[in-house]
Amino acid sequence: MNRRARGSKYEQAAADYLGHKGYQVLATNYRYSRTEIDIICSLEDVLIFVEVKGQRSAASSFGDARYRVDQRKQEAIVKTAQGYIAATPARYQSYRFDVIIVTDNAGEYEIEHIENAFNA
Repeated sequence: MNRRARGSKYEQAAADYLGHKGYQVLATNYRYSRTEIDIICSLEDVLIFVEVKGQRSAASSFGDARYRVDQRKQEAIVKTAQGYIAATPARYQSYRFDVIIVTDNAGEYEIEHIENAFNA
């Protein structure tokens, strides 16, 4: 399986997880300019922008996925979120940026949801 297909599976697993937790998924792979947010969802009156990171096992040779959302990636996510907010008529009380780590253990997905992973 190529990297793109694997990433799509991880993003779908994250969206399913959020749906089961009561979040309303509003958009996936939202593009603004040349940047993208994996999942945009809401919970009550909070708008949530989610970056999904996958790894094949907990002992990934690329290091822990949570550390791959560096400052540059955060800035790109914030820029895209601003574009979404400007283009969307719905207003929310607040917003936040989450990261979901999907660990693939031989086809069994383990989900770690980090709420408020970073600030704008």
